[in-house]
Amino acid sequence: MKSNVSFLNVLADGIGNALSKFRGSSENAIVTDIYLQPLSDSSELIVYDDDEVLATLKVPELNEVIKENFYAEMEKILRKALQQIDVAYPLGDLSIWKPFSFVMVDEDKETYYELMLIDDDTVLVSQTLLEGLDKELDDFLSDLLEN
Repeated sequence: MKSNVSFLNVLADGIGNALSKFRGSSENAIVTDIYLQPLSDSSELIVYDDDEVLATLKVPELNEVIKENFYAEMEKILRKALQQIDVAYPLGDLSIWKPFSFVMVDEDKETYYELMLIDDDTVLVSQTLLEGLDKELDDFLSDLLEN
């Protein structure tokens, strides 16, 4: 399925509204993660934190996502929706203790993918940004020790 603009807008609006309890407060909530659980059978996206369900969104377009690649496709779609939210309402400004993550979970609430990590000065959208870092650090250390 190609993620069209209206589908992304529906997801971004729904997730953004679910996060409204973390906006504008002067006291940071003690939350480690925000979980996004897409369910293809019921066409729902459940948004919850460590303690409670923040929203259950009915999204009929979830039925259009290919079942064989459902979680892989949803990973891409939800990442785009989070990026869209971050442009309108910076996610780093939420009143949640940092660092915290947006995590996509499967129907058994097992972590499928960390979509976004937010720290004080960092928003990490993809783990691919860190790929190869170990090798680069090893090469740097080798060069340093040789000289």
